[in-house]
Amino acid sequence: MLKLSHVKKTFNRGTVTEKRALTGVDLELADGDFVTIIGGNGAGKSTLLNMIAGVYPIDSGTVELDGQDISRLSEPARAKYLGRVFQDPMRGTAADMQIDENLALARRRGQRRTLRWGITKDERSEYRELLKMLDLGLEDRMSAKVGLLSGGQRQALTLLMATLTNPRVLLLDEHTAALDPKTAAKVLALTEQIVAERKLTTLMVTHNMNDAIRMGNRLIMMGDGHVIYDVAGEEKKNLTVPDLLKKFEEVSGGALANDRMLLS
Repeated sequence: MLKLSHVKKTFNRGTVTEKRALTGVDLELADGDFVTIIGGNGAGKSTLLNMIAGVYPIDSGTVELDGQDISRLSEPARAKYLGRVFQDPMRGTAADMQIDENLALARRRGQRRTLRWGITKDERSEYRELLKMLDLGLEDRMSAKVGLLSGGQRQALTLLMATLTNPRVLLLDEHTAALDPKTAAKVLALTEQIVAERKLTTLMVTHNMNDAIRMGNRLIMMGDGHVIYDVAGEEKKNLTVPDLLKKFEEVSGGALANDRMLLS
């Protein structure tokens, strides 16, 4: 359902700061795949998600969704198909708006704007039930400004907003990296619950190899701007962190001595 073919991207081409971010990515996801993505710093993980989301135009190759070439669609045009959660909890919500207003914005994503903005009684009831699932007490604070919430609360809300309309693809870009361990574990558990219940096709970038192994049905490793390892099924289930470190050294020809990936 999501297919990337020979996708390439170079930033600052022709300058001293030229960076070949993606060097020919070929990747195909089936409906319901939950793929975790690991790799060293600068491997192209976040750039890959940005190319899918349409943040930057690709230099060459194609991005297809459900058989449709979306390579030239703008980021806003793709937003109705995609849900995304960033590493920074502040990026996914509008701080000056209420919790219920943020949810209403997410509910209306991709729809034509009209003069009718008011949140209906049925919508408010739906939002209350959804917020209860977070187990953060937010269902009793729906009129509170989002800017008053903690980082963990905002990230949980952002995840809820990103999945509210059952996107064709959910993009998670190290979405727990800025949270404390306890809150991160809660958001990851919520992620697994939502993805499983809604059978969402998901790409999750992480530096935590334990999470990469434990979560999802497939794992890919990136290096030098392309996929260097792709594992799924029983083989993935049987992986260990030492296995991944060894595999990285085999396929990349180098160790991970000073890489953030070792912080897992």
